[in-house]
Amino acid sequence: MKLNSKNKENKMFAGLDFGTSNCSIGIIEQNEPVLIPLEDGETTIPSCVFLEHGVIKPEKVSETDLLARVKAEKAVQTKRAKSETDARVFTDAELINIFRKIIRAENREDAKTDQRMKTVMEALELSDDIIIGREAELAHITNPENGFYIKSPKSFLGAKITKAQQAIFASVIEKMLAFIKEESEYIKGIELESVVIGRPVNFHGLQEKDGNSQALSILTSAAKKVGFRDIEFLMEPLAAAYDYERQLSQDKVVLIIDLGGGTTDCSVVKLGPSYINSDIRESNILGCSGKRIGGIDIDNKLALMGIMPNFGKDIILTNDLPIPPTLFRQAVCVNDVAAQREFNSNRTGVELQRYCFMSLDNRIERLKKLRDDKLGLKLNKSSELTKIALSTNNLTEVNLDYIESNLQISVSRDQLGDAISGELKQIESIVNESLLQSGAKPDTIFVTGGTAISPVIKQWISAMFPDTEIVIGNHFGSVTTGLITHAQRIFGN
Repeated sequence: MKLNSKNKENKMFAGLDFGTSNCSIGIIEQNEPVLIPLEDGETTIPSCVFLEHGVIKPEKVSETDLLARVKAEKAVQTKRAKSETDARVFTDAELINIFRKIIRAENREDAKTDQRMKTVMEALELSDDIIIGREAELAHITNPENGFYIKSPKSFLGAKITKAQQAIFASVIEKMLAFIKEESEYIKGIELESVVIGRPVNFHGLQEKDGNSQALSILTSAAKKVGFRDIEFLMEPLAAAYDYERQLSQDKVVLIIDLGGGTTDCSVVKLGPSYINSDIRESNILGCSGKRIGGIDIDNKLALMGIMPNFGKDIILTNDLPIPPTLFRQAVCVNDVAAQREFNSNRTGVELQRYCFMSLDNRIERLKKLRDDKLGLKLNKSSELTKIALSTNNLTEVNLDYIESNLQISVSRDQLGDAISGELKQIESIVNESLLQSGAKPDTIFVTGGTAISPVIKQWISAMFPDTEIVIGNHFGSVTTGLITHAQRIFGN
């Protein structure tokens, strides 16, 4: 068995969804879009990194060691498949991906020192092999004091941030893109020199056009630094449209609703056999709109309305006043740099200590622990998992034993619906804006994005369009597949 060695003559193009919540990448194989495994054999990897203290220049993955482990596992799987008919058999690409992750983790462990980085930038400069994805989430949850954790860096690219903060996020983006590119190239034995990267209609932030320009500049610079020569961007709802178009046997006007982790984007597009082979599609776009609201905002709102009442929200203190509501919003808004800085400030710590003395209700102690132990991101993850659980259950239990022993709370699907009613109204305005621009009535509604998994979202869309066909796409793959399709059009000749 041979592992895939990068062939310099085998230069290819890719479609890359650098998402707020997850990233994925794919190429064309046998004239079909194929997504590449990036972590644990899965084709999506969470958009987060963890910079461990004291891990400096770990060894590179040994190809000899990797080959031996993959070969041994294939033998085990072959034996298991003979006795277990439902046993999952991993492909060579998936096994390579799985064992590269395992060996990298072992090498990082061997490279640990007692050195503690003082700043995120110092950690970025010293850490050649940062932890990315699910492994990063686990590292932070297990020991938040053992390093720096950054979640959803894309959500900061369009925001009004300082030059120093821009440098940090640019470095994080560069390291993430380098990992995705290197992993893809190794697994497929190719060199990726051209890429189409998905972008929202509007990036997160209040700078509008300036924010979009800032975000695209950071992404372009990072992509060039990791070795991409040709870089193009495509709006994510259009990428989803191009994926759906592959299924159509007749022309249609389609409203695309892309409910992503950080943004909601809508477009009204003419799709079908008459347009599919055209390189220039601008005239097919009848309307387009987007806003910085997505799954992360829903997680934050669910945490605020469904979980924060158990941390003292709405409690009346001995001075007959409630705790300032701003504190609870700051606690849950993990994608707001200013809010997190203020919540973790010494001033907030002093305030919370004072509030604890002004009430006999121990729920305020939970809020203090949340801040003191830097558990905000862990709480946000609990909220996200709650939202996911409510996709298949009307009621779920949230385990908060990291806050207080045996602490569990119940959250219902109805509570989720009530909590995000304001967000749904904002999304409705985005949809209506794209329809108003188009001046057309859609034949079909095509919905994609991880946020669309929730039955609450599906019910809302059905109520908004009771007489229109609604097609639910691949929640995590439609945009990437469309980006690959577009990359083939512009780079494949």
